[in-house]
Amino acid sequence: MQVVPTETPEQHASLVLHTQRRFIRQQISVINSIRSRLAKLGIGAPRKRGVEPLLQVIADSNDARLPKIARARVAALGVQSRQLEAQILELKRWQSQA
Repeated sequence: MQVVPTETPEQHASLVLHTQRRFIRQQISVINSIRSRLAKLGIGAPRKRGVEPLLQVIADSNDARLPKIARARVAALGVQSRQLEAQILELKRWQSQA
């Protein structure tokens, strides 16, 4: 069996930064997917306002512009986006404490 050297704090910080960047790329991909799926139904929001207005449309079960099955599918993407945001914030918090 091969011995693996211990990571230095700098190497570990670099790994955390890489992970944070990966989460950000994933979040951008999920947000773009939400935007494109809702845009196909004629629902849009300015990019400057973020994805929050779109997530509100998804959460509003009284909004008839979004069919029930589409709402369920896009809601799953909304959950994924929020989970990624929480992970990114946790990594930033950890990074600021280090």
